[in-house]
Amino acid sequence: MVKKLLLAFVFVELVMGANIFDRSCIPCHMRKRAPLKPIFFDYLLYYSSERAVKNAMVQNLLHPDKAHIIEKRLYRHRFREKTLRKALDIYWDRYKIFGKIK
Repeated sequence: MVKKLLLAFVFVELVMGANIFDRSCIPCHMRKRAPLKPIFFDYLLYYSSERAVKNAMVQNLLHPDKAHIIEKRLYRHRFREKTLRKALDIYWDRYKIFGKIK
């Protein structure tokens, strides 16, 4: 009984504790073989600031257009803008280079 309860608690913690980036972005990018790190650096090289990178990513993910997209593939995402921005905040924090280079 206690083992089942403990197992259920751990499962709920894992499911509820995972953020939108870990639940949605990473599995999808793995399935489509679209590595996240090179995409991040392409956007960073082109747009250079955090605000510009995030705004461009939101625009390109919600309204893909070949004229304005950096990546070769166009993917339309089903996220709301607020949810997408939360995922991009996590994405930025994981891959940013500012403050890590000495």
